[in-house]
Amino acid sequence: MTSIVENIKTKGKDLSVLEGIDRIQYLIDLAKEVKPLANEHKTEENRIRGCASNLWVIGNANTYNKMYYQFDAEAFITKGTARLVIELVEQQSKDEIAKLVPQDFYALGIREILSPQRQNGLGNLIARIVGLAQ
Repeated sequence: MTSIVENIKTKGKDLSVLEGIDRIQYLIDLAKEVKPLANEHKTEENRIRGCASNLWVIGNANTYNKMYYQFDAEAFITKGTARLVIELVEQQSKDEIAKLVPQDFYALGIREILSPQRQNGLGNLIARIVGLAQ
C-alpha cells in the first residue's frame, strides 16, 4: 500500500507540469466540483483560522479506522486547495494521517503560488486534518 507521503510526492510531480497561473486555475477547477457543506457544520468550531477566506472542515473515522472529511470555503482558491489536500488523505488510515506534518505537503508545489495568508491557511488546514485524526 502506498503511503500518504508517497501519494503527495506523486501528485506534486503531476502538478509540476503546470506553470503558476495554470496551477491556480487547476485549484479553481477543483473547487467547482465541491459539494457544499451543510450550514449546520459552518460553525466557529469547524472554521480554519488564518485563511484568506472562511474554510470549514469536519472529519470522522469509520469502523475501519479510515478518515472521511467534509469541507467548504467561500473562495475558489481556498476550496480547491482544501480539496487537493483532503483528497490525498481521504479514506486513509487515521493513524497515518495523525503523523503528518505540514512539511510533508511541500512536495505538492502549491505553497509557492499561494499568498502568505493562504500559505498560513494551508498550514492550519493540515493541522486541522491531522488533529481530527488524532
